Amino acid sequence: MPYLECRNLKRVFQHFTLDISFSMEKGELLCILGPSGSGKSTLLSAIAGIDSSVSGQFLLDGKDITSIPVQKRRIGMVFQDFSLFPSMNVEKNIQYGMRDVPAEEKERQTEKLLEMVSLPGYAKRKVNELSGGEAQRIALARAVAAKPQILLLDEPMSALDAPLRKRLRSTIRQIHDQTKITMLYVTHDREEAFAIADRIMIMRSGKLEAMGTPQELYRNPPNLFVANFTGEGSVIKVPQIAYNPAKNVAFFRPEDAVIKKCIPNETDFVLKNALVESYEFTGSDYMVRLSYKGQEILVRSNQRPEESIADIYVSKDKLLMLDAE
Repeated sequence: MPYLECRNLKRVFQHFTLDISFSMEKGELLCILGPSGSGKSTLLSAIAGIDSSVSGQFLLDGKDITSIPVQKRRIGMVFQDFSLFPSMNVEKNIQYGMRDVPAEEKERQTEKLLEMVSLPGYAKRKVNELSGGEAQRIALARAVAAKPQILLLDEPMSALDAPLRKRLRSTIRQIHDQTKITMLYVTHDREEAFAIADRIMIMRSGKLEAMGTPQELYRNPPNLFVANFTGEGSVIKVPQIAYNPAKNVAFFRPEDAVIKKCIPNETDFVLKNALVESYEFTGSDYMVRLSYKGQEILVRSNQRPEESIADIYVSKDKLLMLDAE
């Protein structure tokens, strides 16, 4: 039985309608990934009980919580603006959600949580003395302290710079692995979702577009939107591709293509005489941009291209035939 089940959720807006059903397992870290305006935060607010105008049914651990008010749902939330109480120090912020816990135990749990987020000794710090990254880690510790049945995180690192986001995402994954709390994490950052998620749910215009592990969505996307949203790739629209007549677009990842001059194998798909437009050294290889019949092609190569004209080979088992939508 699913731990969280959302059935027939619906919310009508002026430009789109949220219309979605999904479920997740206990102890899972599920990322909701999608472009801005796809309904990610609206969905989170509905699950938390903040947005009561969403119709549908919510079941948590087998219990119908649809009509239960937000303060009684035992659902924790971490926002992108941290939402710490400025009048309280770090210790009091963390202990805010600890109910019916003796004072000595509160102190012990607080220190344990501060160690978990790599901020030991910060108990007496004032909120205005914290950096952005420190404040977000305290917000995480406070949410975990309340021992929620499920923890909702709404783009918690979007206000931080890129290097700090990379460090904090590993902290979030470590907290999840240590506490086993079920987490639903909203982001528009593909790299962030791939780094921390057990599974990813991709949304578009209020609908569930795809759901699976990061590896499944990257290697076997159901359509071109998901393929492009989960990583770079090249699209070929040529009439002679007919491995599957029901599909009309061929797609492949840059690492699955090779630039070479040789006789192709029968298992190779070949683009002959592509024009090398540019290349960038990435530190471990080169990202080569080519043009083939007006279409941009991306190839990861361990060598810099030596000529301006090149043949591109893709193994047919790496060539994905996808619906354009």
